[in-house]
Amino acid sequence: MQDSRLRRYTLLLLLFWTATILGLLLWTVNNNRRHTADLALHEARAFFQEIVTTRMWNAEHGGVYVFVTETTQPNPYLDLPDRDLTTREGLKLTLINPAFMTRQIGEIARSRNNVWFHITSLNPIRPENAPDEWETAALRRFEQGESQVFSFAAGQSGEEFFRYMAPLVTDEPCLKCHARQGYQEGDIRGGISVSMRADTFLSSAKSQTIHTVLAFGIVWVLGLSGLVYAARRLRHEESQKEEVIAELKSALERVRVLSGLVPICASCKKIRDDKGFWNKMEEYIQTHSDARFSHGICPECVARLYPEIANKESHTEKNHTGDDHAPASSHRNPENRK
Repeated sequence: MQDSRLRRYTLLLLLFWTATILGLLLWTVNNNRRHTADLALHEARAFFQEIVTTRMWNAEHGGVYVFVTETTQPNPYLDLPDRDLTTREGLKLTLINPAFMTRQIGEIARSRNNVWFHITSLNPIRPENAPDEWETAALRRFEQGESQVFSFAAGQSGEEFFRYMAPLVTDEPCLKCHARQGYQEGDIRGGISVSMRADTFLSSAKSQTIHTVLAFGIVWVLGLSGLVYAARRLRHEESQKEEVIAELKSALERVRVLSGLVPICASCKKIRDDKGFWNKMEEYIQTHSDARFSHGICPECVARLYPEIANKESHTEKNHTGDDHAPASSHRNPENRK
């Protein structure tokens, strides 16, 4: 009974230990994932704020004129009378508004940093600025009051990306181009999405997960070994206790038999056992106790059974002690013998 109860308690402790370690492992892994997402969010938000700051600088200056090149052609969607200029030297300039500048910065960031910027809107002027499915959902959420949207998402080629998007609020410098669309100051007219390759973040998270699983696995094995060792020690101690208890019970049983009423023959001194048999006294006591007998003969029995031996021993003792009628002082004081 004790052994089965100990096994049951040990099994419950093992299950509890396993559940505890598993719960802590899941919590730690999820916490690592949240930390990875926080790092990606912090970096994507920094890119977004940099673009917004650059756009604000451009808008406050009413746009920036740059030289017309093969890669920088006049913006056909920028309907302004002074969009294109020609210098006295014959150099052609074109006006770069914040949207055009954002697109060009995004192209450079894509080639150098694997970061994609996309300015988009539910009502875009440029068709290429139309939102994709993820961006459309984000823009809808901006209309409901959310300030940012982010998540890990798979790209068209199956690669994992971290995507971040925040709204663009119409400021007074923006009305130069967007007032004709019906926007007013403070309106959300679209957003900028930032997409980053998630390889670095996910590989770091995967490495952390592997190390975490290994660490928790070692802790689980050590705890499991400790519980099994403790259970075996307890089982061994319980076994020893049971042996001691059994010995004590046996000893108490023997003591109980000898301490009770013992039927003994008044003549030969034999003792009757529980089965009705008469046993010699020494055999009965040896069987029902730890006592053992060493046979001898007392002086009274020697005098009764062997009188000649008793008389001889008495005579020998008298010769050793001297005359029985001599004064005791004559044997003790040397002066009396002089």
